[in-house]
Amino acid sequence: MDARDAWLPPDTIAEQGRVRRPPLRAWASDLIGKMNTLEPDEAGWPRIEECSNNTGLIEVYRGRPDAAAGVCARQLDWAGRLVGRHGIMAAGEHLIQPWINVGRLRRIAGDHETALAHFALVADTLSGRPVRLGNVEIDAASWQALVRHRSLFDLLKNVYVVDSVKTYFAARDLEGALDCLRRARSLCGEEPFPLLEEMELLTLAKLKKFEEAAALLQSNAWNISGFHKLLRVTYRVGLHAASGELPRCQRLTEDLAARVLCMRGLAEPDDPCVLRYLHYLGGLASRLGLDERAAQIFRLGLGAAEHLDDVPCRLAFLDALIDADALDRNALEDARAALLDDCLYVSLLKARGMTVDPAALSDPVFDELHAKLERATEDREGV
Repeated sequence: MDARDAWLPPDTIAEQGRVRRPPLRAWASDLIGKMNTLEPDEAGWPRIEECSNNTGLIEVYRGRPDAAAGVCARQLDWAGRLVGRHGIMAAGEHLIQPWINVGRLRRIAGDHETALAHFALVADTLSGRPVRLGNVEIDAASWQALVRHRSLFDLLKNVYVVDSVKTYFAARDLEGALDCLRRARSLCGEEPFPLLEEMELLTLAKLKKFEEAAALLQSNAWNISGFHKLLRVTYRVGLHAASGELPRCQRLTEDLAARVLCMRGLAEPDDPCVLRYLHYLGGLASRLGLDERAAQIFRLGLGAAEHLDDVPCRLAFLDALIDADALDRNALEDARAALLDDCLYVSLLKARGMTVDPAALSDPVFDELHAKLERATEDREGV
């Protein structure tokens, strides 16, 4: 990797709404509790969708993508039956998330072309084409009515931009990502769209087009919230650093870190995007030689990740603090070891050369979760 790449984050920061990722057994147990309080009939459909989406994620993190695909297939069948019995307007939205999740699984499997087709629903909407989701074909008029009625267009835009670009990144096709983003600009209209600006900025930075990337920070899209304004300032520092302006960036990052450390609410955030931001800012400070500021930011991030109980982010902050040779390094190493022993995230463990305890990975809680979902989505009258 080019050293300049490290000045920008590997993932979107502006994207909000991702789920928190606790240790897998605790996550499964929490979902079982939600299934135990499932409301009957239509009132319970959103809960079934939520639990199905999360179960698929758990299976990905357990290192079982085929099982995750099975969850998506069952969810699509269930949603298809709802549509058959209650109509597109009542139940059609429950087809969308499993269809998108199948696309993400195709990306993981390296089938990039199929994945992109799954993320193109916004293009289908605007072009007036019919849509096929699983076994359900929806005519263009009904699809557009559903998108308007359920206010789904923002979701479809976000998926089209973020997941499509991630797929081009996975295929190592940066020019394809840039072409996709340029198409998205013509498709998505003139309203401020921070994720579009961010994904194009990250793409241009990967192409070493730093001046073009910096020009995107002039967009009004960065003014929609205080968090986006803060992110714009931080990206400006990262782009200056990638261009070699390190002394200036040291001063800017020192000021920025001092400001962030005084901000209220970051220690107990509502959304994991804050964790990604703090990890990025701490990394900038560390690379610029501001070791004390970096450690302060990483400690703030660790507390925030513990508040949300997000395993990958907790590990990332623990790694950063241990690498910084903190005074309490032994305690941090013990905390990391305990988290790795309990979390069951196969990819995280394998990346560290660690084996997964087969007994823990086969804990009955996972079978119980699948059984609950199967009963909730089985083909019975009224479902």
